[in-house]
Amino acid sequence: MPYQSARDPLSGLASSLSSPARRVVLLVPSDVADLDPYAKALWVHVPADVAGGVATVRVTAVGAADGESVDLYAPPGLMPLPPFQARKVWATGTTAGVRVYALTDR
Repeated sequence: MPYQSARDPLSGLASSLSSPARRVVLLVPSDVADLDPYAKALWVHVPADVAGGVATVRVTAVGAADGESVDLYAPPGLMPLPPFQARKVWATGTTAGVRVYALTDR
C-alpha cells in the first residue's frame, strides 16, 4: 500500500532535530562515502555474541573536519548513540557484525 498523507498527522509539519524521524535506514559503514542524507540520529544493534561484549562505532559528526572521527562504544542490545547529527559511519574502526541505523527526515 502506498504512503497516504491523510493518515500521517505530522505530514504538514516542518522537520526539526527534535521531531520524530521520517525514515530509518540500515547503513553499510564506509571509509569513502558520507551519508546521503546526513543522519539526525544513529541507533546501533550489538548482537550478544560480539567479542568482548562491547562494540565500537566510528563516526564523523556533521560539523567535524574531513577525516576527523570519534569512537563510540555500545553494549549488547539495541540503543541510540549520543544525540548528534552524523555525516559518516566508518567501516574501519566499527566492530564487524553490528547493525547501525540512520534516522533521517528524507
